[in-house]
Amino acid sequence: MDEQGRIHNTPKPPSESSKALPQPEAEPQADNFLTEEQFQQTLEKDRSENPPFFTWIDAYGRLQSQEIPQISIEVEEVAKLQAADHALLPPMRVSGHIRDSGCCVRYQNFFKDNIPEYKSVLFSQPHMSVPFKTRSGDKPVWYFRLAEAASAAVSESRILKLHLRNTDGSEGEAPLAVIALNTQWQPLYFIPQVVTQRYLSTWRSSAYRESLISISDADVSAFIVYFPHTVPASATLQVEWAHGKTSD
Repeated sequence: MDEQGRIHNTPKPPSESSKALPQPEAEPQADNFLTEEQFQQTLEKDRSENPPFFTWIDAYGRLQSQEIPQISIEVEEVAKLQAADHALLPPMRVSGHIRDSGCCVRYQNFFKDNIPEYKSVLFSQPHMSVPFKTRSGDKPVWYFRLAEAASAAVSESRILKLHLRNTDGSEGEAPLAVIALNTQWQPLYFIPQVVTQRYLSTWRSSAYRESLISISDADVSAFIVYFPHTVPASATLQVEWAHGKTSD
């Protein structure tokens, strides 16, 4: 500041002790990155050249080593195995004399509900349906069919989702049986007791049981779902299905 009160600026020469500031590294170029195919090739090469192994000391105090065998499992196949509680596959069909017995033709007029793909349908009051006759007596039942999806390939599997709950809030878990039929009302598969996963009640919904059935048989078109034993009058069944994207 001079005698007139004005401020002046003068460049200050850098001292010898000052250090140059580090320059930022250049941004990596896209060419420096591996493609997915190159990465998998590099990973496979590294695994073959450096296989994992474990070591141990034998009874004579000598250090031993052995390569760990590698088992390759496709992620898609693992997902397919874990996707359902039951699988309907053609080799697992019931025997021919059961299919030709004509046991289910008498119920063909009771399949009123034709469920479209991705649409959820709720069934209630199983005691009000025409009972399903078994050797141990009449059973509460629901009947429904699956609508055809014109855009789906025949080779695509379907996933049938069953949600079972009691609207009165009771915790009863009545066993559920399922019969899968074709368009001629012949039974193709019989599940005497459906495996379910139990979900506790939350602030959003009451407790329910869920079962996923993978349908890899294109001939399956209808289902008879009945209770082999007692069932609460408040029981409801929510049904939904869709085509899966699993490969053959």
